[in-house]
Amino acid sequence: MTASERHGSVPVAGIDGWREGWVLAELGDEGLVLDSVPRIDELVPRLRHHRAVGIDMPIALVAEGRRVAESELRAALGRSARSVFTSPTRAAVEAVSQAEATVVNRRQGGPGISAQAFGLFASIRQVRTALGGADHLHWHETHPETAFTLLNDGVPLPSKRSALGVGLRLALLRSPFGDLDHALTVAPERVPIDDALDAVAALWSARRVAEGTARRFGPPGRDDQGFEHGVFV
Repeated sequence: MTASERHGSVPVAGIDGWREGWVLAELGDEGLVLDSVPRIDELVPRLRHHRAVGIDMPIALVAEGRRVAESELRAALGRSARSVFTSPTRAAVEAVSQAEATVVNRRQGGPGISAQAFGLFASIRQVRTALGGADHLHWHETHPETAFTLLNDGVPLPSKRSALGVGLRLALLRSPFGDLDHALTVAPERVPIDDALDAVAALWSARRVAEGTARRFGPPGRDDQGFEHGVFV
């Protein structure tokens, strides 16, 4: 029996952004493997034949207002709702400065844009560009913090940057991924532990998508650009 057969519906992958690019958690014949690449378009052909890919980054953006999926995620997370990023509108994501992004987003019925949020705009554009001309129907937006909450019987966890938060996340992920510790010992050296664990949580959600057991946040269907409205966990 191969590792793929032991793990079920595979190959699947989870992706999280970090300061030097993207962390990939991949489950296939070799079991759980962690990797890092500088650009998302390097992963599109690599993951073309995967059953499902979960990525912690907005893909579908609204033309006006706010995304329903993010409101539903906040409601589910309770005290950890602050971990849900408010996506910009389509027009605002093209802004070249935080000030311009705030003006454009408010004009489109959205909120102001913080410096932290604006720092993610380049990554959002990179994902949307890479998937816009590719076979992306198996790519799904996910939210690792919500995944950890579901793994923890609906109870939000302490900060992922605290020792307690890291320890609890490791404990929760060891059950579905028995080779987690080994994967971490051979992971790219510079990848932070919180980003690596978020990628594995995104992988957990991707496997649920492949198995048909993932929980959807947001409305069904795709937008006029072909991107999935929902967030899957």
